[in-house]
Amino acid sequence: MSQTNILGGERATYVGEETTFGTTPSGSFPNAMMRVMATGEFVVGGLSQEMLDVADERVRRDDNPTKVHGLKIASKLDPLKVHLKAVPTASQLDAGGALGSLASRILCRHAFGAEHAAVGTTISGTTSTTTLLRVTDATVLKKGTFIAVQVGTEMEWARVDDIDTSATPDEVTISPALSAAPTTAGTIVRNLYNYTRAETNSRTLTVQQAFVGDSAAQHTANGCYGSLTFDIPEVGKLPTMTLGATVSDYTLGAQSLSVAAASDEMGAAFAWAPSVYLSTSLARATRLVNEGITIEQVEAVELVRDPGAASTINSVVRTGGRPVACKANVKVRFDSAYDTAFAADTAYRFVVVQKIGTGTTCTFHIWEMPVARIVASPKRVKIGERLHMELMLEGYPDTPTVDDGETGEDLDRVKSCLRYSFG
Repeated sequence: MSQTNILGGERATYVGEETTFGTTPSGSFPNAMMRVMATGEFVVGGLSQEMLDVADERVRRDDNPTKVHGLKIASKLDPLKVHLKAVPTASQLDAGGALGSLASRILCRHAFGAEHAAVGTTISGTTSTTTLLRVTDATVLKKGTFIAVQVGTEMEWARVDDIDTSATPDEVTISPALSAAPTTAGTIVRNLYNYTRAETNSRTLTVQQAFVGDSAAQHTANGCYGSLTFDIPEVGKLPTMTLGATVSDYTLGAQSLSVAAASDEMGAAFAWAPSVYLSTSLARATRLVNEGITIEQVEAVELVRDPGAASTINSVVRTGGRPVACKANVKVRFDSAYDTAFAADTAYRFVVVQKIGTGTTCTFHIWEMPVARIVASPKRVKIGERLHMELMLEGYPDTPTVDDGETGEDLDRVKSCLRYSFG
């Protein structure tokens, strides 16, 4: 035996979306293993294999029948945590941009199920308004997704509410209204990387980790499934997202995983300082003064068991959702109108927007519950010496103003109760 001193922080972590359940992907993005800049503790430190007791009768109390190796399906990944970061200019989805191979995309595809990622378009002429854009190519956009539109020298976020490609030029209805109409041909209309809960989602991941100190200290976890949590901190702290997952099978030992130095495919991390909106009629300039928010996506996973499959698991099926798919908690200054809204079952639009940087290369992170209702009596809480209220919100399916008969993932997007976008 040969012991090795290994520094726990000197490691390389990889993640990839499996094409075949339980099999390490080896194709192209996202079905390939990609380096992810994880933070926190070991990612694959929770790997274990159940040992089954053989309770045969014995005449001596110290007789211990040899245990039997059970399955590895009870293993848990330690939280795979990454910082939310800016998106590099090269991976931003302007008309001339290109889709980035971003590890965050793999995690979000796994957790939400539906992704829309495509290069953007441009304003086609001078007839656009603050809510109706005339663009050169609306086919690259999707209803129910978020975009960023150039207004002067800055970018402003908006949601795509309707698309009309029969008009000349193509027309796109957005909300909320921009601060000014983009009237110059060629003005940027950038797609974001958009994620919504898919009605059917059976995506699984492979996660690998290798330590610098010893080539035998390498681990591969296959058939990983779990939920993604956004760790929204106090204002001024660093926001992160965390994948907590269960493992179906794993391999230990030397596997030729690279521990070479690598650059981060994302940009810089940022301090949490969002704009929060909670309104029946959302206006861009009317933000909610708040002391903290949490957003939770409710999820559950069931195993499809097959004795002939590896670790007896054929696949996994996400079953979480009804009756509650998402919820949020918001701490606001005292306002007795929320008591009235609770009694009246008032429907709000709840949006959280974090902007990183300035100019036309800034980044947005956006969360939206398009139909949110207060589902518990507003709770009085004290923050410092000031009286506040704590609002418990639940999300409901969106009610698009225009029904174009969408199906599949397009229907998932327009009816989604929770959306997340970045880019």
